[in-house]
Amino acid sequence: MFWVELIIVLAIIFWGVRKGGTFLAMAGGIGMLIMTFILRVPPSDPPITVILIMIAVICAASTMQACGGLEFMVKLAEKILRKNPQMITVLAPVISYLFTFMCGTGHIVYSLLPVINEISIETGVRPERPISAAIVSSQQAITACPIAAATVAILAFMADSSYKSVNLFTLLLVCVPATLIGTIAAAFSVIKKGKELAGDPEFQARVAAGLIEDFSKKTVEEKPATKNAKISVAIFLIAMVVIVALGAYSSHLPKFANGTVLPMTSVIEIFMLVAAAIMVIACKLDSDKILDQPVFRTGMFAVVLAFGLCWLVNTFIGDQSSFITKNMSSLTKQYPWIYIIAVFIVGAITTSQSSTTMIMVPIGIALGLPANIIVAGWIACSSNYFIPASGQCVAAIAFDSAGTTKIGKFVLNHSYMVPGLVCTVVSVLVAIGLGAIVF
Repeated sequence: MFWVELIIVLAIIFWGVRKGGTFLAMAGGIGMLIMTFILRVPPSDPPITVILIMIAVICAASTMQACGGLEFMVKLAEKILRKNPQMITVLAPVISYLFTFMCGTGHIVYSLLPVINEISIETGVRPERPISAAIVSSQQAITACPIAAATVAILAFMADSSYKSVNLFTLLLVCVPATLIGTIAAAFSVIKKGKELAGDPEFQARVAAGLIEDFSKKTVEEKPATKNAKISVAIFLIAMVVIVALGAYSSHLPKFANGTVLPMTSVIEIFMLVAAAIMVIACKLDSDKILDQPVFRTGMFAVVLAFGLCWLVNTFIGDQSSFITKNMSSLTKQYPWIYIIAVFIVGAITTSQSSTTMIMVPIGIALGLPANIIVAGWIACSSNYFIPASGQCVAAIAFDSAGTTKIGKFVLNHSYMVPGLVCTVVSVLVAIGLGAIVF
């Protein structure tokens, strides 16, 4: 029955990925129908805690976007890059990392891509270098962001298991330096990649054909950032700092009459909703505008995905946990890299860190793997660059007006492969080492 159920789960995932969009979540419902009505497998609970936290974070981030906070952050990033144009190959990935770290979504990189492309061409730097590294780093930061859906998911799974050493503070203590080091390594891995623009025949052909805009003559009327934009960013960041601080100093969390302590999952939910409410009040925002924000739309897609697909995976794990433990734990404990590679492959197929987290972390827990291996494997879930079909990879190619960022003839020989693999390998190795000390 293990193999029958596994084939059903994998078939549903591949079918959902092939169809794309929210169908992946809907396909999870079809899988649940087969598992419960035909195979008579008792259903596990959907990941309710994960879903609730995701909704709270989406509300806060969407409110900040509606107040103009994201636009304000993009302007700050542009100023930094324009002051240090020769360092754009290193600075662009780091700034992209910070944007995702602060906002909880890798889709924020879309707003930075035109700026990176423009400054690169002005400076004579091959745009492929900073753009490819920025795409990779913006995704890797998901596994370091305290409010990202994937982070929320792994914390919720760990909280419900015996891995009590893994909390928000210890997780960030490992993942932030690991992913930052990986980001910097990725940037340096492409710092000399490809031909310089002056010797690139495709770029020179585009210049001759008048297809390259002369950005040096471009004049854009710069609108000053609004007061509400600054206020919204400040409120959002303060809420994040408070959440991390309470994760570090859990003794300050409320204790109740029955002896229990307020869980960190509830802390994240409370402070994100409070931050959104304060932004609406302080900025006098029409809260209906929040529903129209891009962050809200992409975030709610992740919520739907968590419900449909992860309910199916939880049901499979719950029914087959004893089989998994008896038959696979000894192999993965002896060769933990098997689990890490499996996470990488699932991440490349689903192109979603949150769905990969909700598929693979429960398996790692069921296998009884060490905490540092589960966390390091989790970091490998940011592998949606491997098969360059994700929205970010495709968008970056379109934004590169010099034509240097591309997918090769054999698909896998694309611009993101080198920085992506370097970032993943370095981040995972650092996380294994740090995790062995922290956990």
